[in-house]
Amino acid sequence: MRQINEIADIINDNGYTIHSIIMDTLGKFKMKTLCHRTGIVKKAGHEAFNILALLLILPLLALKSVNQFLGSTYSGLAAMKKDTLYRFKNNERFPWRSLLMAVAKTFRQLAASGTGQQNDSVITAFILDDTLEKCTGRIMEGVTRVFDHVIRKSVLGFKNLMLAFYDGTSTIPIDFSLHAEKKLKRVKARPQYKKGVDPRSAGGKRRKELNKNKIDQGLAMIRRAVKHGFIAKYVLCDSWFTSLDFVRGIRSIKNGAMHIIAGIRADKRTYSHKGELFTAKALIEKCKATKSEKRCRKLGIRYFEAIVGYKCVGDVKLMICRYPGQKKWRVFISTDTTLPFVQLMEIYGIRWTIEVMFKEMKQYLQLGKCQSKVFDAQIADATISSVLYVLLAYVKRVESYETIGKLCQCIGDDMREKTLAERLWALFIEILTFVIDTVVSAGDLELSKFKQTKEFQMINDIFASSFLSNQLQELSKKA
Repeated sequence: MRQINEIADIINDNGYTIHSIIMDTLGKFKMKTLCHRTGIVKKAGHEAFNILALLLILPLLALKSVNQFLGSTYSGLAAMKKDTLYRFKNNERFPWRSLLMAVAKTFRQLAASGTGQQNDSVITAFILDDTLEKCTGRIMEGVTRVFDHVIRKSVLGFKNLMLAFYDGTSTIPIDFSLHAEKKLKRVKARPQYKKGVDPRSAGGKRRKELNKNKIDQGLAMIRRAVKHGFIAKYVLCDSWFTSLDFVRGIRSIKNGAMHIIAGIRADKRTYSHKGELFTAKALIEKCKATKSEKRCRKLGIRYFEAIVGYKCVGDVKLMICRYPGQKKWRVFISTDTTLPFVQLMEIYGIRWTIEVMFKEMKQYLQLGKCQSKVFDAQIADATISSVLYVLLAYVKRVESYETIGKLCQCIGDDMREKTLAERLWALFIEILTFVIDTVVSAGDLELSKFKQTKEFQMINDIFASSFLSNQLQELSKKA
């Protein structure tokens, strides 16, 4: 039996715009090689790269699930059945973390080759933050109640802790882990699904991360990224992550090569200032009393700044700020004490790019939409969204699209136009066939031979050469 053609060939042969946007990019990233190199391989059946390529395309077609794909007009894209796709996503042996890191490293190499050698003056940063992935079923493996800061209450789901890298132009995901929070009460009628896996497998290691401390896991991800050749000048995060151990851990990497700029809570921790110990709140009151308040006209912020000692970390700069229209003072910490206020706040503003990334991944790339009860599928789905984001970030960079959303819209519009053309052609063939059959039934036998003529075939070929037609349907029959 003949092997099926790769999805890249299908799209290439039929002139899809998505070919130039995704399939060309897969080629530039040498995704097939990356799959083999990282261990995303199958011993039999459809090739792993073909399945991965299809799963990467689905979000661009605005398809939320495998079932929706199989019931759509795009189902002819491949001969794969749903069990093939489900088994691929549920495979606990696949090292998805290695694949995402390999794709991110390739992005960095391609981006560097397009701009020349990296300039030392360019601001680079690791950005650490988490986002909520809601779920609908309590039987999902590992699902718990996690706090939603928007509605201020707990919901079913996971917290996705993600590490992103900013290279001065683009922000891309390079690592993530899913985390649980408040365990669900046991319900005998509907017990939570539990899959037996080897704890030494990739899936087994991911399950162990579910209950790990997010601060420790964030440090582990940054250290892992540094081992893979990523190095940044700054680590940016919000106040939730800035414990003493985290700040100290960042400064210990590469002999203090990276500085941290982050929000920090005005809690009971103390700082030494002019020989005395102060909490952040006490320091705010002291600054007010000395009337040392400054005003940044460019940002419209009132602020105090102080160089203080922070236990075993050493000297740090605290920026105590009040934004326009707000009464509450916020505290920011920087281990780089040489930075002026405006530059420090501009660098911290880069942290917002991960929020934009989360929004785009959820809105366009189906991040957090997986409803599989198998935890391995949750990891696979989040990785596929992350890998696709990296690919689109590269296309956006070289093609000068304004946003990832605009790029996805262009792809979706093109796909819908091709599908509409296919439907119109099918309707035309149906009407033409009806007319021929009607005339034949009236007794004009000569016309019945028209469907076997060169002329009829020529009409059919005109469409086939321009749009996707029965070629994809023929592909699904190949084996």
